[in-house]
Amino acid sequence: MVTSHSEDHRNPRSKKNENAAVIVNNANSTSLRQALDYYLNILRIRDDSEIYRNTTELIRKKAPLTVIKTYGNRITAMIIIADCIRRIKNDNNDGCHIFSQSQLYDFLALAAKVMEREGIWTGQVNNIILKLMRDIMENYDNFDDTLKSDYPTIIVDIISILHIGTDTKRVKVSSISIDKYYQSRKLQATTVRATTTSTTVASDLHKDKIILSSDLAEGLVESLSQITERRRTDLEESLARLSSPDLKRISELYQNYSRLQRYSKMITEGSGQEFRKEIQRELGRRLEPRQLRRAVESVRRLRTYIENILDNKFTPDASHGISHVKHNLEYGYQLIDLIERRRQKTR
Repeated sequence: MVTSHSEDHRNPRSKKNENAAVIVNNANSTSLRQALDYYLNILRIRDDSEIYRNTTELIRKKAPLTVIKTYGNRITAMIIIADCIRRIKNDNNDGCHIFSQSQLYDFLALAAKVMEREGIWTGQVNNIILKLMRDIMENYDNFDDTLKSDYPTIIVDIISILHIGTDTKRVKVSSISIDKYYQSRKLQATTVRATTTSTTVASDLHKDKIILSSDLAEGLVESLSQITERRRTDLEESLARLSSPDLKRISELYQNYSRLQRYSKMITEGSGQEFRKEIQRELGRRLEPRQLRRAVESVRRLRTYIENILDNKFTPDASHGISHVKHNLEYGYQLIDLIERRRQKTR
């Protein structure tokens, strides 16, 4: 079993967490805050650091209950720390937070202990953890800054795969494909830097991209977190990559979310007639049966539509240059005034 490089270091923050190591060993009493304090202590992260402030903010806003139910407090705490490191990297254009080699090793060692305490320590888990540790010890100096910053997230994704068979974005990965997944994530991180310049140039060419107010953006992320059960940082990154038209449609659906919930309940619990009458009353016009069917399908597939937009999975048809699935779902939302109709091009 691996051990942490720095478990004997004195707590650099305060004496209030001296008993955290004892508390965290009790699986039944460990709270999320206690687990976080213990890990931040082991990683030598001070309470005046941005990472500490961000973890406190996330705890205040509460981690999604689905994440805690899926992983437990210990793994959730590690996910939060990794997310906070990514948040610092994404918010600062001139740099990113980087764990030292010993901090990164300790983060992985903590992950290994969590796996053991959760009762999922096997020979395969041991081999994977040892491979990652060897990579950190032998190749850390060759990692670029982006990979060093992303590495904690890669670690928690691999823990998630070993724990429930998917990474934290719910991508399924078989046990025999973990090494391939690990190598692809490392490659992904190292290619981010190469695309940063071209992305910046592209953003300069799209000065008209819509900017959401802080209140709207906060509410949108919170709503999407409930719909998709994804982490806030993942959603923020996905939204930042959206085109203006897609961001506008997602925002319009969010602003009409209470209507969507009401329609969904009518469709699920009623015969369909209640939905038809309510829609036609609200719109002040009659819809054809085929239009009603289209609207019903769009309401039912809201989560599918949102996730495919966020993940850029709507593939355009080669002959027409559009995704017919996306087009049909959006047409359903337009029919019942959930999103604005596209303006017709003037000839």
